[in-house]
Parts: sequence; C-alpha cells; structure tokens
Amino acid sequence: MKKFTMLAAASVVVAGCGGGGSNGYAFIPAPAPPPPAQATVTEDCAALPGATAAPSPAALPLALQTIKVNGEDRQYYEYAPRDVATLRDQDARGVEVVVSLHRTGQSAEDNARLTGWPALAEEKGFVAIFPVAKPSGWNTAKDTTRSDDHAFIVAAAAAVRTRHGLPSTMSTFLAGAGSGGVMAQELAMRELAVMATGVASFGAAAEPATLDLAADSLPKTAMAVWQFQCGADPFATQMGFWRQANGTDAQNQQAVGDLPTVTDFVQDHPVQQVRLSRLDRPAESASVSRLVWEELFGKVVRFPDNKSYNGTLHAEKSIADMGLAETIKSLRPGEPRRWLTYVPPQYQKLVAEGKKLPLLFSFHGRNGSARFQAQISQWHDVARDEGFIVVYPHGLKATWTTSIDADNPDVQFFLDLLEEMKTTYQIDDGRVFLNGSSQGTALTNRIAVQHPQLFAAIAPCYSGHLSAASYANPIVRTDIALPVWQCRGEQELPTEFPGGTAGETAARTFWRETVNQNFSPPAIAIDGRRTTEIWNSGRAEYRWQITSDIGHAWHPGQARKMWDEMLKRYRRNPDGSLQRL
Repeated sequence: MKKFTMLAAASVVVAGCGGGGSNGYAFIPAPAPPPPAQATVTEDCAALPGATAAPSPAALPLALQTIKVNGEDRQYYEYAPRDVATLRDQDARGVEVVVSLHRTGQSAEDNARLTGWPALAEEKGFVAIFPVAKPSGWNTAKDTTRSDDHAFIVAAAAAVRTRHGLPSTMSTFLAGAGSGGVMAQELAMRELAVMATGVASFGAAAEPATLDLAADSLPKTAMAVWQFQCGADPFATQMGFWRQANGTDAQNQQAVGDLPTVTDFVQDHPVQQVRLSRLDRPAESASVSRLVWEELFGKVVRFPDNKSYNGTLHAEKSIADMGLAETIKSLRPGEPRRWLTYVPPQYQKLVAEGKKLPLLFSFHGRNGSARFQAQISQWHDVARDEGFIVVYPHGLKATWTTSIDADNPDVQFFLDLLEEMKTTYQIDDGRVFLNGSSQGTALTNRIAVQHPQLFAAIAPCYSGHLSAASYANPIVRTDIALPVWQCRGEQELPTEFPGGTAGETAARTFWRETVNQNFSPPAIAIDGRRTTEIWNSGRAEYRWQITSDIGHAWHPGQARKMWDEMLKRYRRNPDGSLQRL
C-alpha cells in the first residue's frame, strides 16, 4: 500500500556558497549541461520517424469515460489501480491523479500505451487519466469560438475524484509533450480549479500571450515544475515565470537520473522547485514517466492551508519517514482496527527515571487517514521535543461515527485503544489529551462530552461539531470542568463541517459557559493569522481561535501552539480535579 506503508523521502537540493549568478542566486558552479542529442528526438521531444522505439509496458485495460462540459460530450480514458477502493479506505489523500495530455497527431490511447502511466499507476497507487482532444487539437489559448478544453480537463479531474471518493484537496499532476505540454502549462498557470501540485512538460511552454500577462493577473500559486528541453529553445520565459511564482532563491546543477539538470529552488523549502533538464529520448516512454514520478510527482503534496496563495507545497511523507509504527489489531473479537503510534526517542530514558509520559490522540477528518493526519498536524514533531506519546487512530472506511448514541462504536474503539496504550506503555493517566480535524474534531467532542474525566484538556481544531440537539442527551456530562481549545478557519463555510452554524454555536456555548462557566469578557491574543479569545474566569480555561486566509483545513503550526500555550499546562488529578502545572 503505497504511502501508508512506505514512500521514499523527498530529495533535498542543497545550495552552495559560491558566487552569485546573473539571477542573483547562490549556486554551485558546474559545467553547462551538454547539448541534447538530436539523432533520435525532435525539438518537441517526439521520436524521429524511423527511430527505434523503447519497448512499452504490457497494455492495461482503460476505461472510457464521457462527461458533459458546457453542454458538449467530452471523453477521457482512465486507469485506476485494481485495489483503488482499498487504497482509498486506507489513505484517501494519498491517492493522486495524474493527467497525461497527448500531443497533436497522437491519440489518448497511444499516449497511455507509450507513456506507461497505467502500469505505474497500478504499481504506485494513483489514478491516471488521458483526456481526448478534439480533431482540431487542444484549445490551449482558450479561443471562445472553440470547445473549452480548460474547463473539460478541470471537470475530468473532478469527476475522477468524485468517482473514487477521493478528497477534493488531494494532489493532481499534469504531464504533456508538444501541444499536450502547452496545455499542461496553461492549466498549471491559469486554472487553480484543476488543483495541480506539479507539472512536467516536454519541449513546450505556455502560450506566448499567457506568458506575456502581468504577473499579478494570474492566480498566485507555487508548483513543483519540471521542464524538459529537447531542442535549442531553453524556455527562458516559462522558467522565469515559475521561478518568480515559487520565489526561488538558490540554484544547483546536477544529474537527476541520467539527465543533466538545472534546479532553482527555495533554500528553506527545497520541495518548491523548478527544474530544467536536457532530454535525449522521446518524452512518451515508460522510463521517462517513472523518472518524473519517482523524482518529483511522488515526492510532493499540496496542503490547502491558505486561500490567497493556493496552499503550500510539502514533501510527501510515509509512515516510516515520520518515525511512526503501524498497528493492526483486534481490540475486540473480530474487529481489527488500525492506528499509528509515535514514541519519542527518550522514552526508555524517561521510564528508567521512573517517569510516565503524557498521551495525545489525534483523529483524522472524513476521507482522511492516520498517515495524512500525522503529516498535516505534525504532533509527533512536538512529541519528539516535549517527550510524549502520540496516537493517530484510523477510521473504518476513512470515516468516524459521531452519533450521540450510547453504543457509538468509535467511542468504544477509543476507550479500548486508551486501555491498550496504558497496557503497552508507561502512560501518565492524568495527562491524556484529544485533538481532531473536521470529522475527527466531531469525534473529539463526542468522546469528551461523555467521558470528560479521562482528559486534562482537549483541542478540537478545526471545525467539526455535534448537532445542537446532542447536548440535551442524558449521556452528556456537565459536571466536569475541562480546558478546551476550539478553532476554525475564517473562510470555512457552515456546510463544510458537521453541525453547521448551529452546531458551532452550541459547541462554543457548551464548553465555554455550560461546562466551564466563563461569562466575563475574554482576553484577545493576536498571533500572525490567528486571533484567539481566551476565557479564564470560570471553572476551566476556554479558547476560541479564528485563523485568517484559510478555509476547511488544518492550521499550520497549530499543534505546537496548542501544546505550548494550553495542553502542557494541565493535569487531571486522581480525585478528578484539574491542576495547572
């Protein structure tokens, strides 16, 4: 299972401290890349007539799909891994979509066969699609008298995500040669709705009219970019656009695979990079597609953590990359469940000193996964520094049951898992904490209203609330004070989280007033994009945070902030009282 079990760590390109180049970057001097061999490839990276073609991988069956765009039927071929449903249930946000755009004179089926994307999709666990251009070719320039190919490809990518139950915030990658490469660049630059994270184009750049647009007339986005040059044109304008968009400040020259490559990148964030490689073989080959996947597409993910700049790029991380251990175990007969655990490296030393460790659970959102929750929240990084244990549970079919029913199975799963952790590790019973994202926040609220005595504090962030009527249920306790930190994105819509506006209001009132009896005006703390109202006049602390420039997504740096400013300060004593540390 691709990322849920293993994914190679992203490569890091290191800037040297040599002299400045004409672009003002620090770079490592190196001989200029050799000119491309012209014997077997054209300037737009196609095989020359009569050239011996590389063997194609065995053909895999493609599904022909038809969608209606602007009243017109359009078609694309799709290849989804045979176990895509399982991949989705185990790690829905780890199933990417690769859009491969054929060149003029080539069919979408031939593109699939020559590139080998279907075989790679089966091996690596992503979905590959191959849109079909009209006989007149791709409408790269958005000519209003022709079919809107931009809207078509955006719609095709969205249809694939819907068909396989993949989250709308997942990563999409664009690849194309010749006119297909022009189309890929146009989409990457102009159509944020396609949700592209990376683009690879061969012997092609965007339309001159697009490249001539003022920088502030195009959507702001950073993107992992790989430009392949097979002829004399170095695509200087296209490369300049992406350098500016990515804010690159360093440069390196090295071989990627066997290709001479110049990489512009951000020193403090090397996954944000723009590559230019010489290619001496046809773009449409399985070996080139594998190189693109293994050296770029498979190593980067986009988080939707700001609205004004189309999110941010991050290195994709596997369970092993993050130092987590996966467990699949039946805590009850016939009910295998799974979770990831982080144990800090100082665990044995602390236990030898007679200490017990705090324990934090972090629940993923609907259509999320334990791995993705770990990657976005980074609780384990905080735990490494502060010396506590983190558990990332995984919901059945990537979802949670958040009903107020007394026999809620996921509440029971949590209780069983808590006992499992106490049996396996030296846990400080008085310092157990809950956190969640979206539906995982709803589950955090659901557990805490019934079992508040188990926790020193909870941090349900972002969104995710119970229905307003839930708080009248007899199992809901109001007799136990509990520090609570709730948060939401300023641009979240009420429809984007359980309970809607009524649920949010009810949750705030329940924790702030009904349980913790805070009625005085709050203190206001502003920290960058975060504005937090802090109540401390009642039985226990309550915080309400709104983060600007973000919608329904995890707030960057939130775990560290919540630990430092609230969670680590509290303990639940054996008599049930709260102690501020």
